[in-house]
Amino acid sequence: MSRPTKPDTPDTPTPSTPDEVPARPAPAAAAPEPTPSADTGSSHEPYPGAGFFHGGRTSPIVQAMARRLAQEGHWPTTQPAGPDWTRGHRRAFAAFQRTLRPKEGGDVSGIPDEVAWDRLQVPRVSPAPREES
Repeated sequence: MSRPTKPDTPDTPTPSTPDEVPARPAPAAAAPEPTPSADTGSSHEPYPGAGFFHGGRTSPIVQAMARRLAQEGHWPTTQPAGPDWTRGHRRAFAAFQRTLRPKEGGDVSGIPDEVAWDRLQVPRVSPAPREES
């Protein structure tokens, strides 16, 4: 019985014996939470990037942000803030952005930007990155 063969590729040498079969690379791991910015020792959550905030996102970072918005008086409802990114989170962050910027003067989209995020000072809920020695 003959074994089916695959076409050779330049990256994969053909083994001459079954003992010389090259090892397959490990599958790629799932994408981790956003890589924090240069902030390594802060007690505040580093800015995760604008792309982090989208429908379907569930994260303790979103919930910590919403708690801070409530503390600042920008959570307009008595409903508790959850970890799922919603229009309520976006409206609350837009209200916070409006307090930071003069009328008609900047981004008030409700998607966190780095300046507003740093001003909000969201407490760290993600593990701090380890320092390599």
